[in-house]
Amino acid sequence: MKTIIILAAVGMMFTTNAMAMSAYNSKSMSCATVHEKIAQEGSIVLRYPSHHPGMMMYNRTVTNSMSCLGQGAMASASVPTSDDPNCKIKTCSFATGKGPNKNH
Repeated sequence: MKTIIILAAVGMMFTTNAMAMSAYNSKSMSCATVHEKIAQEGSIVLRYPSHHPGMMMYNRTVTNSMSCLGQGAMASASVPTSDDPNCKIKTCSFATGKGPNKNH
């Protein structure tokens, strides 16, 4: 019973952290502003229009690899901003089991 209570408490901590994370529309910000927000908050969620009409994409951005513990490794990505269609960001990505990320 104690194990279940502890697991529930740990799960709530992770849920609370995810719920407290700020979300921004990357297309309404400059690339510099995106990087300022990431530096200030540690990690944020960026949303932006998909290539498919009417759909939105979401990307969690991080400042360093410590933000990815238990969520894969830090990887490079890009998001569209008001001044740069390919603003470079860092995100967490799970290994695919192929190439240099291959699990041994």
